Amino acid sequence: MNQTGIVTMIDGALARFASRDLIAGHEVVDYLLDLRTAVLDDSELRELLEDAAQPTA
Repeated sequence: MNQTGIVTMIDGALARFASRDLIAGHEVVDYLLDLRTAVLDDSELRELLEDAAQPTA
């Protein structure tokens, strides 16, 4: 994802969260994970998904 796309994601979250007094921790974690995924390049994301798909012992 390019920088403009990331800024758009952040702006959307700011609009959603700005008027709220309390924000659940899981909502913040979900959003931060979305941002983390957005900044990974495709090869890193593919590797992460492959690692997650591997069976564990």
